Amino acid sequence: MLFPLLLSLVVCTAASFTFPTRLVFQSPTGLFLENLAVRPNGKLLITSPLSTTLHTLDPTVENPTFDEVYTFPNVTLFGIAEVQPDVYGIIAFMVNATTVSAVPGTLAIWRVDLSSGGPPVVNKAADVPDGVFLDGLSTVPGDPDLVLAADTIAGLVWQINLRTGVVRVAAQDEAFAAGAPAPAFGINGLHVRGGDLYFTNSQKKTFSRVPISVRGGNVGQTGPVQVLGSANGTNTFDDFAFDAEGRVWVATASNTFTLFFPPAQGNGMLGQLNAPGNPVEFDSPTSAAFGRGGVAQQHTLYVTTMTGQLIAVDTTGIHV
Repeated sequence: MLFPLLLSLVVCTAASFTFPTRLVFQSPTGLFLENLAVRPNGKLLITSPLSTTLHTLDPTVENPTFDEVYTFPNVTLFGIAEVQPDVYGIIAFMVNATTVSAVPGTLAIWRVDLSSGGPPVVNKAADVPDGVFLDGLSTVPGDPDLVLAADTIAGLVWQINLRTGVVRVAAQDEAFAAGAPAPAFGINGLHVRGGDLYFTNSQKKTFSRVPISVRGGNVGQTGPVQVLGSANGTNTFDDFAFDAEGRVWVATASNTFTLFFPPAQGNGMLGQLNAPGNPVEFDSPTSAAFGRGGVAQQHTLYVTTMTGQLIAVDTTGIHV
């Protein structure tokens, strides 16, 4: 279905604004949708912490189907990142709901290769035996073998080599920690861009960056963390996406997005989508990614939510 066309506003600092949105898919069971990646062909890969199955969906067709790609053995799915063209790393583990941690022996990074156009080639790339609760996953530009994973409960960043299976702590900083009694979610979404690791901290309600280096196949922190902005009120930050102009679109619970433009200039928080007083279309957004293909797709932000929504946001109306 199509939501009413909403007025796109010229944005100023701390503005509230809305954009045209479209409900692409609603899970009939309200399945918690955690993370997504956009394939080179424009289709989406979607994970859920309540499902053992990696799903796919074509957001460009009317009434898309939620199709199975691969079902993993006794683990549910969290962060996903494209490490090579149409090859993906995925965080998977069995959750102990009582301790809010991975069941020992289940936490691993899996590799899913869809590049042949045939059936997926799936293998476990690395076990992470000392991990507690891995959530966000990021590639490391220039090294297709490496991924970084946010351990949101332990408050650190793991480095995983998908070729050798070697796992080590890449960075540990107070800014990653929840700052609250466990279990509480600290570092959540993370992405590497331009020599910096950008990340959210859900408990501390912050969006930050920290300089890193990649040397000899290892990632290391090279400077202090810079907080770029904080969530308002009771809101918290989850995952986020960069657009082509360098703006950052941060999923902000319970029903909005927060924009930063551009973080490299240190301008801090810019404004919010569906902020209080505006029509609310999102219900607990968790993650976002821009489409691939033509110009329209490159300006379309796809959003997953905890209530099983996949929403497309037309971002062409923003002018800064």
